[in-house]
Amino acid sequence: MRTAVAAFDAVAMAIFAYAQTGGFGSLGVDLMLWGSAAAAAIAAFVVAMNGPAVVGWIAIGYILFAGLLLSPEPQLLLIALAVALMPVVQRPRGSLALGIAVAAIAAFAWRVGIAIVLRSAA
Repeated sequence: MRTAVAAFDAVAMAIFAYAQTGGFGSLGVDLMLWGSAAAAAIAAFVVAMNGPAVVGWIAIGYILFAGLLLSPEPQLLLIALAVALMPVVQRPRGSLALGIAVAAIAAFAWRVGIAIVLRSAA
């Protein structure tokens, strides 16, 4: 059941990304929407394969990064997607608090990493 919920979240995010963008083309929007769709798919894969919990929580961290740190105003849909994935992704060492900490640290790490990549590309 957890796999079905995670897969539904990933598919819904991909449909929303396509509906908003019509495809690829704008780097900022692609990072926010398509990146979140890819991260949701990774989280769904981790759930389906019973993979390493930390990878799923890093994917949730990317979605939080896109929802909170990528644009000037919070993207509530992305935040809701991250919150919807939290109960279905395995918890690292059985701890929800550790999972949330991993996601928060990952969100800031994504922010720094993408800023470095964008700065070097310009």
